[in-house]
Amino acid sequence: MNVEEIPGKLRDGYVALKKGITDLYGQVNSKRLILDIHDEVLKGLVLDRDLPSLDIPLPTGACSQGLPTEVEAIGDLVGDLCLERGLIGARVGACLPLAASFWKVVRWPGGQVPDDGATELRLMASEIDMPWSLPSVYLDVHPLTGSPGCSLVVASPRQFVDGWAEVFELAGIQLQRLLPAQICEWQMLQESTGQKSRNPGEQWLLELGSLRSRLWVVEDGVPLADWSLPGQRGAEGLDAELRTRIDRCRRFWRQRRNSLKPQAWRVYGSDNSVDAVESDLRLLLGADSLERWQPAAVGANIDLRLAGLKVNMGWN
Repeated sequence: MNVEEIPGKLRDGYVALKKGITDLYGQVNSKRLILDIHDEVLKGLVLDRDLPSLDIPLPTGACSQGLPTEVEAIGDLVGDLCLERGLIGARVGACLPLAASFWKVVRWPGGQVPDDGATELRLMASEIDMPWSLPSVYLDVHPLTGSPGCSLVVASPRQFVDGWAEVFELAGIQLQRLLPAQICEWQMLQESTGQKSRNPGEQWLLELGSLRSRLWVVEDGVPLADWSLPGQRGAEGLDAELRTRIDRCRRFWRQRRNSLKPQAWRVYGSDNSVDAVESDLRLLLGADSLERWQPAAVGANIDLRLAGLKVNMGWN
């Protein structure tokens, strides 16, 4: 063996040993862990123990726009924490960052939903508009019972999905599901209304974060538009730039839907409470906004993705 090969051989041996320990430990370990992945931090909950929520800060640049660029470093970091908390071998459900997935509603030709939607989409490559090429992504196709002849399509780059799968393998935990953030939120929205198949009417959701915010609209339970917006810096009302962008998005959408009507923003009080909220606008607070917006606003939910992940995993 050449000297240059020794580090790689040692690493391979370490991974194999860690996997063996994980498999053995997993036979007697039923702990369940859910993780919401962000570029700066992994946020999680252990469902089978009375433990505080987990915040695992990631090294700067280790994750960029949802892509784990330092797989080994993140895997070692997560593995060390899991070892410290007695979570080696735990079953894990994880939620990908928003930037790691793209979603859209597809109306099938002839109104007939195919049995194998993913294969059909790859044959229709020229008709699908998304940020990545079809060969480079994993596709997940969800039925939309409230919209016959349509499906909700989610695409995630293979590089992102495979990268996080490797992270969790190195960490010594059993990854059971890796879901797009959009799907976790969409399913939780349906769950929260108590209507699995249809959410009547138009619903707008505003997610506030200090670095970035997001506005999306759902109509009759079907997600139709999704905008990335500036972060919310202030604590006594929406920032002027953010308010302008939201108004522009909503005006554009309603003009497009031929249902433009005057809207009145409700005002955020100086005590950081919400005096009022538009009847069709639901406010969602990210963890980095919660302290600045207390008491929690009407409809606020800081664990939307984690809650949606639990629903999808059947771990309620």
